[in-house]
Amino acid sequence: MKIRIKLLLFLFPPLLLSGLMINYLTGRAVCTTLHKDTAARIEAGAKRLIETSSPDFARPQENKLLPFLFSLSTDLNALRACFTDANGNILAHTDVTQLGRSLPGTYSRKFLTGAEGYEITEHYAGGFMTVYIPVAERKPETPEELALRGTRDAARNLGYLVVDVPLKDSIATEKDIARKSAVILAAVYAFILLTAFFLTGLALRPIRRLMDGTRRISLGDYGASIPVYTRDEFGDLARSFNEMSRTLSGTIVSKNYLDAIVDNMLDALVVTDLEGVIKRANRAAKASLGRGGLEGMGVLELFPWESRGPDGWLGQLRKKGELRDYEAVLAAGPGALIQTQVSASFIKDNAGASSGIVVIIRDVTFRKKYEAEMARSNEDLQRFAFVASHDLQEPLRTISNYIQLLESKYRTVLGPEAERHADFITGAVGRMRSLVRDLLEYSKIDAALNLKEVDSEEALDYVLAILQDSISSSGAVIRRGELPRLRADRGHLERLLQNLISNAIKFRGDAPPLVRVGAERGPGGWTFHVKDNGIGIDEKYGAKLFKLFGRLHGGGVDGAGIGLASCKKIVDYYGGKIWFESEPGKGSSFFFSIPAQHDAA
Repeated sequence: MKIRIKLLLFLFPPLLLSGLMINYLTGRAVCTTLHKDTAARIEAGAKRLIETSSPDFARPQENKLLPFLFSLSTDLNALRACFTDANGNILAHTDVTQLGRSLPGTYSRKFLTGAEGYEITEHYAGGFMTVYIPVAERKPETPEELALRGTRDAARNLGYLVVDVPLKDSIATEKDIARKSAVILAAVYAFILLTAFFLTGLALRPIRRLMDGTRRISLGDYGASIPVYTRDEFGDLARSFNEMSRTLSGTIVSKNYLDAIVDNMLDALVVTDLEGVIKRANRAAKASLGRGGLEGMGVLELFPWESRGPDGWLGQLRKKGELRDYEAVLAAGPGALIQTQVSASFIKDNAGASSGIVVIIRDVTFRKKYEAEMARSNEDLQRFAFVASHDLQEPLRTISNYIQLLESKYRTVLGPEAERHADFITGAVGRMRSLVRDLLEYSKIDAALNLKEVDSEEALDYVLAILQDSISSSGAVIRRGELPRLRADRGHLERLLQNLISNAIKFRGDAPPLVRVGAERGPGGWTFHVKDNGIGIDEKYGAKLFKLFGRLHGGGVDGAGIGLASCKKIVDYYGGKIWFESEPGKGSSFFFSIPAQHDAA
């Protein structure tokens, strides 16, 4: 029910009740006033007639009082009139049959005490009013008596004139006044109701604007605002609404916006209740599953081989609170099976309680196929690289041996120029053997991690022992910080440290190399650093640096550009990152991160 109607219905009973009370009280007041006026008019007329006719009330005789009583009845338009003594005994009456009787009625006795007044036995149009007029003894008054009237004794009461006056005219007047009062009250209350109706409309106008604003927000227009015209409570409410709308527009996107995102997702998305019954599915879900009416189905019906217990993905979601990349087989239709990854989480309401589940189903069939093909391809490439690099060792060794044999046997015959050519061939063969050896090491890096508890201090000790000749010949100083114990493949960690420290020594400047090695604990694992004071690197070459054969210094420095590529390959297997910070001439800082590993591979 509308507020305006409620207000009018609320006003109507008190207005009706007050109108009835006012009408009743006004009628009583009018009735009393009319009766008093009538009684006063009768009394005044009677006293005036007494003074003009001067009947003898001191020695009342019926035959002398009757003409007076009839004249009194005629002049006052009375029904009857009589004269009684002080005790109420009728001494003369216009109805001669009442002579000698006493005044009837209980209430008449209170008027026989010397006081004037009136009574109405029955109040209706055919009723009458009885007026009691005391008659006092009259004596001649001298001027002296008139001056001393205030101190004289009260005159002796001779009796009462009792006059019955019809109420017909008084009742008619009362009804006419009551009718007019009712019309006036009705007009006043109608005006009040109409005024309340229009004023309520004015008062509710801000409420209607507020309702319009909330309707716009419910349709997704979170930036809706309403005009503010007043400075009262309604104005404060409108300003609060606009502030809320501005806050919502900055924190909540529209429903249409969300619908567009959800329906244009490539992954299937379904929303279920807490029991797993689907309430909504996006366009991709309906298309991939070949079904239009997913709503109302249990989400596990799409995964017929999935456990309904705590071991299934829905059970794990309820136990852990969220699910990421859970692999499951989805039945898309008769005979159609899809390899999927399921991610799910609970939907929270404003109170933080779970109100539903959002499930994202990603089709990974093609990815699995490509991963398998890539794994076979990588395996073939690794086998080829291993075989090629291994088989190349023997021819290179043979070339090197025969060159040395020719050089030692025919040095004096061939001359100095041939000796230079032999030295060139020997150097090229050495570099070729180094390159083949590095390729062989690169191909041996395996993605299968042999995770164990590794002491980084011991791994660094082993690396420094291997690099002892390079450290001694270059005069390098190794400063080591605190290194952790962590779960890793020790061979991978040693390879990382060896490549980075050897590069720091190799690419040194004029000053002896100073290499700092340390590690810091981060939120997701450990970050190692190897910092030097060498020639530095321009950061614009960062994209090239970690690629296979990514050399920046040409042939002036030994190496094939495989060391940093090997480091990146190792770090990628751990799911970490490798990067550097450097400026030419100011040294380089290399960093690599190894995320925390909880389970051995």
